[in-house]
Amino acid sequence: MAKHSKGQETKIIDLSKYRQKQEEQKAEKENLQAAYEYEEEQAEEEHAPEEKKRRLSSSVPRGVYIACLVLVGVIVGLGLWVNREYLTWDNMKEWARLQVLGSESGDGFPVQITGSNVAESNFLTSGGSAVLLSNTALTIVSGEGKEELSVRHDLNQPVLRGAGGKYLLYNSGSTGYMVLSGTKTIVDKVAERDIITGCVSANGKYALGLEGSYGASKLEVYMPDGSLQYEYPFANDYITALAMNYDGTYGAVCTVRGEKGEMVSQLIIFDFSNTEPVASFETRGNLLIAAYWGENGVIYGVGDAALVSGKSADYQFQEYDYQGRQLTACCLDAGRAFLSISAYEHVGPSTLLVFNGGEAFGEQNPVRVEMGKRIEAISVSGGTAGLLAAGEIVFCDYHTGMELGRAEAGADAKSLALASERKAFVLGISEVRTAEVG
Repeated sequence: MAKHSKGQETKIIDLSKYRQKQEEQKAEKENLQAAYEYEEEQAEEEHAPEEKKRRLSSSVPRGVYIACLVLVGVIVGLGLWVNREYLTWDNMKEWARLQVLGSESGDGFPVQITGSNVAESNFLTSGGSAVLLSNTALTIVSGEGKEELSVRHDLNQPVLRGAGGKYLLYNSGSTGYMVLSGTKTIVDKVAERDIITGCVSANGKYALGLEGSYGASKLEVYMPDGSLQYEYPFANDYITALAMNYDGTYGAVCTVRGEKGEMVSQLIIFDFSNTEPVASFETRGNLLIAAYWGENGVIYGVGDAALVSGKSADYQFQEYDYQGRQLTACCLDAGRAFLSISAYEHVGPSTLLVFNGGEAFGEQNPVRVEMGKRIEAISVSGGTAGLLAAGEIVFCDYHTGMELGRAEAGADAKSLALASERKAFVLGISEVRTAEVG
C-alpha cells in the first residue's frame, strides 16, 4: 500500500474547465491563422497590378515599343507635311483664336455681294470660307455667313489668285495690284508695265507676267515683302499663264508666239536661282491658258486643245489631246487636273476628265464621268468633285467617278466652290448662298 508524505495535498482537476480552456486556445489559434491569411491575400491584391505590369513589360520586347514610337512619329510628321500649306502663322493665330473664343455665328445665307458683279474665276474657298472678288471689293465670308473681311479696291478689271491663305489681286491690262495674307494687306503697289497675268505661292512670294515692247513680255518674281527677286525678259514669247511651287523657288510659265502662220505654245520651267530656264515643252495649235504646280510635284499646262503634264523630278512632259472637243471648265487642285470637254459649242452632254498627276495616260488615267448636261464649273474638296450643270450641283467621287448626290444650285448660279465634301458655296448674280447634299 502506497505511502503519502506528511503535509502533501491532493490536486483535483476539473475536466470540463480543462476542455473549455483547450477549445478557447484552439479557437484563438484559428482566428490568428485566419487573420494572417487575410493579410497575405490583401498584400497579394495590392501588388497584383504591379506584378502584372512587370510580367507584361517583360513579355513585350523593347523593339516593339521603339517601332510603335517611330510609327507614331511618322504619322504625325506625314500629317504636318501634307498640311504644311496651311501651317502658316496667320492660320495658327486664327486656330488659336477659335479655340479660345469659338466660332462666331453669322447672319446666315444668302449673303449679298459687295459690288455689282463677280467673275466666275474670282470665286474660291479657303479654310472653309468663301472668297470672292467683285468689281469693288475682296470679301471673305465664313461658313456661317459672317463677313470676315472686306477690302475695297480701285481695280478696273480685277483678277484673284490665291494659295495657302495668301491672295494676289491685280488689274488685268493695267498696273495696280495688291497682296494680302489672311486679313492683312502686305503689298499695295503699281507695276512698271501692264499686267498680263500673275500667281502667288503659299509662303507669300508672287510672280507677275508683264507686257513687253513689240508684243513680247517679261517675268518678274517678288519676295513676300514686295522686293524684286528675279526677272526674265522674253524676246518673242507672250506670257499666258503662271504657276509657282509651294515655297516659290520654282515656277512654270506658259507662253505663246506665232511661227510661220502657226501658233506655238511653250511650258517653260524656271529655277529662280538660275538665270536661264531649266526645261521647256513645246505644243502646237494649242493655246495654254492655265498652269499649276502641285504639292506632289506634278506640273500642268491646260490648253484649249490639249493638256500638258509632267513631273518636277525629271521634267518629262506628255500631251493629252481633246480630239477636237471643246474645253468647258477646268479646276487644278489636289495634285490633279479636272477638265470638262464637250463636242457641242454651247449646250449638250459633256465629259469630266480627272487626270491623276504624272501617271501615263491609259484606261485608268484619266477617270471619265459622263454628264448629260454641260459642265459649267468644277470645284474640289477632299475626295469629292462638285460639278455645276444647268442649275444643279452633282457631287461625285473623283477617284471612281461614282455619283454621291445632287443639290439645287439655282437658275442664276454662275460658279461654285466646295466648302466640304457635302456642302458648296454657290455664286449667284447678286448673292452667295449654300447648297448641300443630304
